[in-house]
Amino acid sequence: MKLKTITAASLVALTTLGSQAADLGWGEHSLLESAFGVTAGGVIFDTYSFSLGVQSDVASSVSSLGAISSGTYSLFGVGLDGQVGTADDVGLGAWTYGGAPTVNSLSLAAGDYYYSVFGFATGAAAYSLNSAATATPVPEPESYALLAAGLGVIGVVVSRRRRPS
Repeated sequence: MKLKTITAASLVALTTLGSQAADLGWGEHSLLESAFGVTAGGVIFDTYSFSLGVQSDVASSVSSLGAISSGTYSLFGVGLDGQVGTADDVGLGAWTYGGAPTVNSLSLAAGDYYYSVFGFATGAAAYSLNSAATATPVPEPESYALLAAGLGVIGVVVSRRRRPS
């Protein structure tokens, strides 16, 4: 009986060495978020969840070191159930990585989101996910009032120039 338990535990330990899965929460997305994943080989399937308090422009990239094939990462919006990785989540973008990183940008409304990083490492490998969020500028009411006042002044000047003296 003890031999079966030791064998089962060894099998589970060896299986986990060949794959990597992490589910990390960043909380409220700050100006710059970074994550670093390392594996001795096998499947990489990590998720990084975050929330945005206001509409923001989000730029992201993944760079890798080592032999990672089929490297992809995706951005999802969390669905109505509030759970990461369920059927009602909405895919917002999917990109490949490997080699030189490319920056991918999206404008996102306030809400909950997550990145999903996937790949297969044939040996020791690592990746770095970088995400930057900047709030989308929203004009203040004073800006519109100033614009209207400026247009009014231009209208008055134009109408006075048209009148004969």
